[in-house]
Amino acid sequence: MQISEELVNQVVADVLSTLSRQGQVTQTAGSGMTQVRNSSSVILSEKVITADLLAEKAKGQTVIGVTAGAILTPSAKDYLREHKVEIQRATAAASSKAKQGGTWRAIVLSRAGVVEQALTNIEQQTGASWSQELAGSLDEAVQGAVSSLCRADAAGVVLFVSAAEKAACLANRNQKICAAAIQDVNHLRTVVSQMSPNLVCINPEQKSFIELRNLMKAFVSAGTPHPEV
Repeated sequence: MQISEELVNQVVADVLSTLSRQGQVTQTAGSGMTQVRNSSSVILSEKVITADLLAEKAKGQTVIGVTAGAILTPSAKDYLREHKVEIQRATAAASSKAKQGGTWRAIVLSRAGVVEQALTNIEQQTGASWSQELAGSLDEAVQGAVSSLCRADAAGVVLFVSAAEKAACLANRNQKICAAAIQDVNHLRTVVSQMSPNLVCINPEQKSFIELRNLMKAFVSAGTPHPEV
């Protein structure tokens, strides 16, 4: 009996999700987290960083370390700005980042569990460095994606929103953005070949872990976008 790689990935993701809910899984970030420990007195291993968590565990700190996949909520970002706190993320090795064209960014409006699983899995599979952020509204999500690309601090951005078409339309108002709403992997490959978007908008609703993982994998595999904008 042959077991496909996709089936194995799905089983592993389901098991990890169950263990995580039971508090039995502790994520580590290898050498990247070691580097963060060297410069941060407080290390947060939680997947979602909130203002309440920061107030409880990082009060009085100026530098805080978090895992590579940690999601900052809007309230957490407000806390960081207000208290002038710097966040340091554990990242993939520099050689892996160079190979994949730098850091990739995911902005999640509706924090579906399947999205989080796919993001974690794609980092492990490709070695690409992903930063994750939880947005509070469609406008905030789009503005975050646009700002990141205009600052050139991300090779490409994936926006997970239910209103994917509207998000792409709003983002394309900026001359430096080439955004597209994507349906599936084949659609993504066609769009990449025609316009090399630096922002793809995906509706995660009714999409499986495998579908989302393959979409992000295809986006990264295409290399750093060079849109004609």
